[in-house]
Amino acid sequence: MLGSCEPDWQPLIDLLLEDFMWMFEVELSDGTRLHAYKHRWTRRYIHLTGDGRAFAYEWPEPSEGDEPAWYREVDPREHLGLVLPRGRRLDEYREFQERARQDSNLWPPLPESGALSS
Repeated sequence: MLGSCEPDWQPLIDLLLEDFMWMFEVELSDGTRLHAYKHRWTRRYIHLTGDGRAFAYEWPEPSEGDEPAWYREVDPREHLGLVLPRGRRLDEYREFQERARQDSNLWPPLPESGALSS
């Protein structure tokens, strides 16, 4: 183990970028801005604020008529667990990743290194 005190977050960021697509941004009625990210395989969304809070998009039951949909704040780690593949789906996803990496039409390239820093 090296004695470095500086963590390198870029490998973890790159790993997550590989699995998620940024889809759109939403501004809530109180001014909170959410970024919507969709997992490439599960197609599930996670909506995050700039400070790391997570929101779930919810819609009313059909019996509730024309009630509007809304966002509800949720635990970020718990919600991420719902978005990521699990069990057999995780094995299928790993197989998909391997095939997709071999076909550049299926696997978009990662952003240039440092694209997230500003």
